[in-house]
Amino acid sequence: MSTHDFDPIFRPRAAPRRHASRLLVLSAAALLLHAAVLSGAQWAWPSHEAPHPPVAKTMQVRLVEPVEPPVAVSTERLVAAAPESAIAAAAAPEAVPAPPRTEPRGRPAVVSRPAAAAAPKVLPQQLASEEPVAKPALQLALATANRGASPASTPADDDETIPHYRTRLPPAATLRYDVSRGMLHGTGDLVWRPQGDRYDLKLDFRLGGMTILSQSSSGGFDAAGIAPVRFTDQRFRRGTTAANFQREAGKITYSGSSSEIPLRTGTQDRLSWMMQLAAIVSAEPQLAKPGAKVAMVVTGANGDVGVWVFRCLGPEAVELRGTSIDAVKFVREPREAHDTAVQVWLDPKRHDLPVRATQKSGANDEGYDLRLLEVQSAN
Repeated sequence: MSTHDFDPIFRPRAAPRRHASRLLVLSAAALLLHAAVLSGAQWAWPSHEAPHPPVAKTMQVRLVEPVEPPVAVSTERLVAAAPESAIAAAAAPEAVPAPPRTEPRGRPAVVSRPAAAAAPKVLPQQLASEEPVAKPALQLALATANRGASPASTPADDDETIPHYRTRLPPAATLRYDVSRGMLHGTGDLVWRPQGDRYDLKLDFRLGGMTILSQSSSGGFDAAGIAPVRFTDQRFRRGTTAANFQREAGKITYSGSSSEIPLRTGTQDRLSWMMQLAAIVSAEPQLAKPGAKVAMVVTGANGDVGVWVFRCLGPEAVELRGTSIDAVKFVREPREAHDTAVQVWLDPKRHDLPVRATQKSGANDEGYDLRLLEVQSAN
């Protein structure tokens, strides 16, 4: 054993060192305790039975997604896409308040989003059809806003009020015309052949030695006058199209179209209308006065159909190869941009047959202009 263990010089120094170490440990513990208290943390010491590291019992903080409370869907939200002028026509119903939310005490507030709580999406086109949503006044306002402007009035008002005309058919004849289309000139023959209860009508236009238009109409007669059964139309370098008047079935069908239309009494084709108009005016001369009108349904070979209203403008002279003819002018005005416009001059001295006629479709169409050259009797 060393002599230093008993040396009185070394013994007094041992006690201060032990006291200093204790003071440092106690000071550190005090500082830690003060820091824990100041930070507000809650500490829990581990149990002797715990096999794992100690778990601190801390305050549970849970972040949840903020969710709007479920509310009843009001009419104001559903008709947000409707015009303001329409919505202003009626007051919107009041919204039903949502029931208050209650949460169990002692548990964190966690709000779930049930599927039924979400407001349904309503499309604009459903607004007018869902009667429980809007008040009657609002429904009327929406219907008025969605209806829009009414179409412009046209002669279509005569569609259901075509009068029943008397007719006096012209005798069989061949009419030869001078035909012009823009800078082109040629000739055309209109051959009219009524025989008993049947008729045949044919028109050929020739320009520059070529047939550029060939039309034919055939059929019979009824109480309204000419009753077509078949109409054909052939243009230069194009195939032939046809309209078939199925009178027993009461409809008109087309070779170049799948459309069908009801067959109305007095309906004419794009060629027979010329003879039908002459037959009506010949039987009812009062219709040859200014302001008088003659209406008939006219169809082509491609499914086009409409009411043609011929309005009488009164007497007008027509120059035919230096000879002035006193004729009566009728016009059929177009209803739309590419509709057919017709002018026709009837000669009372020639069974009201057309001595001149023009026809064009649209402002950019040169159209046809027919002027009578001669009338050849079939007898």
